[in-house]
Amino acid sequence: MVNILYFTQLFYPAVFGGGEYIFYNWALELTRSGHQVFVVTQKLRGENNFEVLDGISIHRVGLPIDYLGTLPGGICQNASFLLNSYFKGLEILKKNKIDLIHSNTYIPVISANWCAKKKNIPHIITMHDVYHSSDKDFWKNWSKQKGTPFVTRYIGRWLEKTISQIQANTFHTVSNKSKSDLEQIGVSRPIAIIPNGIRADRYKAQGKTEKQIIYVGRLVFYKNLDTLIDAFSIVVKKMSNTRLIIVGDGPMRTHMENKIHDLGLENNVILKGRVSEEEKIMLIGQSTALANPSTVEGFGIVVLEGFACSKPAIVSDVEPLSDLVIDNEDGFVVPAFDAAAWSEKMLYFLENEQAAASMGSKGRQKVEEQYSIEKLSKDLLQLYNSVLR
Repeated sequence: MVNILYFTQLFYPAVFGGGEYIFYNWALELTRSGHQVFVVTQKLRGENNFEVLDGISIHRVGLPIDYLGTLPGGICQNASFLLNSYFKGLEILKKNKIDLIHSNTYIPVISANWCAKKKNIPHIITMHDVYHSSDKDFWKNWSKQKGTPFVTRYIGRWLEKTISQIQANTFHTVSNKSKSDLEQIGVSRPIAIIPNGIRADRYKAQGKTEKQIIYVGRLVFYKNLDTLIDAFSIVVKKMSNTRLIIVGDGPMRTHMENKIHDLGLENNVILKGRVSEEEKIMLIGQSTALANPSTVEGFGIVVLEGFACSKPAIVSDVEPLSDLVIDNEDGFVVPAFDAAAWSEKMLYFLENEQAAASMGSKGRQKVEEQYSIEKLSKDLLQLYNSVLR
């Protein structure tokens, strides 16, 4: 049995993003396999400071936050979490025999590293992506979003560079592209690749498929929803009885509402906001295909969710999305900013249900064979054991 201490700023029930989602599923799978998992995470308003959920010991610390779909951007919130997670980590280490610390980008890595060094415990760092490596203006553009502190343009890049210099036992990431980006910013420690995974048995057919395309993710600038909505305005001119369902929330919501209004798409583009896990799966299952127009991704776990519901995916031609989807086999890979190309592929699926179903079934098979959380958790445990030898 391995006793693991996780540091992750977001955790259940705030598991809308891929990073927090995968840490939650790892914790579940490892606990079910007989291992013990302790979690230090940010306090969410309305949640208990401590609870045991499905055998996972969850400690919530720092100033309470309202989960808005992204990591908290406030300096006070992050500073409070940094210090309180460090002291809570030391408390857990004092009371329990912890074999290994595993931290999730960004702030949690720093407090986890302090604990690991103070107690001489092995430390694994997960970085899902390196935004500055993929887009030199990423943090500048991020700071321009509504409600985002201006200093984020400097702190974000500084955090990525600082974390890359930490002498952890191992770095973990989720794709070849992210590994290359980590090496580019100076990570000198070993880097293990274990992709994200999901529980395929949770995703089932939802009966009748509607004439709709679905997007699931945060409403942030790099998700490139402007292109998707522009493309859908072309679709609507040729097929008026169809809808684009947008599931998620974020600082770009008001911008999206205005754009939908300006294009006269109020009856065709539906902003659902954040929904429950059950409703998300239902909406994906009812859709013809899933779209992910993002220009920056560490992995793209929502594509797996679409595949698990037997839905084909349309994705941007950026790694690792273009690695995850095989063009014309389980979906389409299109130029990120080409609205005409996006509209063409969406129309193809909407007009050819049999082709969409055939591609979607290949996606389902891919998830079952390559991306089950049960299989990938075993790979993670092998990584833990290799560090502990």
